[in-house]
Amino acid sequence: MTLKEEGNSLFKAGDMQGAACCYTQALKLSDSPADSAVLHRNRSACYLKLEEYSKAEADASKALDTDPGDVKARFRRAQAYEKLGRLDQAFLDAQRCAQLEPKNRAFQDLLRQLGAQIQLQSAQLNSTDARVQQMFSVLLDSTSKDSDRQKAAQNLVVLSRDEGGAEQIFRNDGVKLIQKLLLSKQEDVVLSALRTLVGLCTGHQSRVSVFPAISFLIL
Repeated sequence: MTLKEEGNSLFKAGDMQGAACCYTQALKLSDSPADSAVLHRNRSACYLKLEEYSKAEADASKALDTDPGDVKARFRRAQAYEKLGRLDQAFLDAQRCAQLEPKNRAFQDLLRQLGAQIQLQSAQLNSTDARVQQMFSVLLDSTSKDSDRQKAAQNLVVLSRDEGGAEQIFRNDGVKLIQKLLLSKQEDVVLSALRTLVGLCTGHQSRVSVFPAISFLIL
């Protein structure tokens, strides 16, 4: 029995870790691009089951580099993209799968599912954008009541901890607004501005660049 066959047997038996190990060993010995592509595709299926979606995407992509027409590899990459939250890329792959095999129900189901998710995501982003703009309007309006400004500032903190909300804050020139909030005479508003910064930058190294621009206001 070859390593690939052993991996297939383990996969059918539900031993995804063992199957992945067999495919990995087979890849080390393979000198055929076509065989390696199949092994990458098979290992991608293992990683999907193991919920290691980045690895599943990488292996499916390697298989597609060799054979762009490999519909199984493309379907697995679409599934991995979906789990990684990369819905636009998942949709494109699922769409291509459905074009290659229009009667495949699994492809059609995934395509519809992704379409619905993208529509929902778009609606949520539009809703979030409206909320961000509304809060900015309250905070920038000198005639706003102190209580309204405090509430808007607190809501901004909550939004900054959500990826979609944080992105909308940045797109709406939120850093400049935060600079102004840090100069507020209301302690609660200043505290909310600082918490918003923490929410925006947590886990996002690229966003940490906002700190030098406003550090002089905090000192």
